[in-house]
Amino acid sequence: MLREFFSSADVPEDMIPDRELFRGMEAEADSIRIPESLDSRILKVIDKAEREAARVRRINLFSLSGLAAGLLALIAVYLFFLKTDGPVRLASHQWEDTYEDPVQAYEEVRQTLIYVSEKLNTGTSELQRVKEVNKASDPLKSLSKINKGSKELSLLGQLQRVKEVER
Repeated sequence: MLREFFSSADVPEDMIPDRELFRGMEAEADSIRIPESLDSRILKVIDKAEREAARVRRINLFSLSGLAAGLLALIAVYLFFLKTDGPVRLASHQWEDTYEDPVQAYEEVRQTLIYVSEKLNTGTSELQRVKEVNKASDPLKSLSKINKGSKELSLLGQLQRVKEVER
């Protein structure tokens, strides 16, 4: 339709440069051979992209439904706790001092917190090995640059094949 429009004599003044462009393309249109399977290949790529997008949406829907179910379970447990007068029982409990001397109470709390801190530190000491592995894998991060370059070369090769097909 565009070829017919621009080849007609009644093209507006502001579209004359476009008319010249289309005339130049008409001369080359006869030399370009479009493969028979081009339509089917394009449709396959589009279908594949649509299927992948639908799969991602489905995964997101499943994860959101799982999150909603977890929240409902928490709300149900909380409401059950309220129905059994749990907070009332906790509020009725009166806290009493167990130490007469505040200095002795302070020392006991301090020793307890030191004990908890030591246990947490021994639990995190195993993470030092993970840090060492991460440091050792730092040189491997440069491989991602090589991978990126190879992808770009692959794209250039595909572009070259497209140009050959167009010829």
